[in-house]
Amino acid sequence: MNKAYDVKELGEMIAAEAKKDGLVLTEQAVEALGKAAYMGTKKWAKESASLSETPYDDFIAPFYDKIDAFVIPQIEKLDLDGDGK
Repeated sequence: MNKAYDVKELGEMIAAEAKKDGLVLTEQAVEALGKAAYMGTKKWAKESASLSETPYDDFIAPFYDKIDAFVIPQIEKLDLDGDGK
């Protein structure tokens, strides 16, 4: 990696890891997978917070939806082939 938290490099790493198992992912598939992983993780974290006995996660859980405005556009910036789309 050349730049910390570079979304394009994340997409390339996801595609490379998938390719190891014989799965070739298009740029569109990596973006869809990124969104699905983010949304699934967020849902899992919120539901876990409500079930756990720890009070700290209950405090943090309401803020998860607030980061959508930052995270979703970052995922949508994935441009593995460099065509600007």
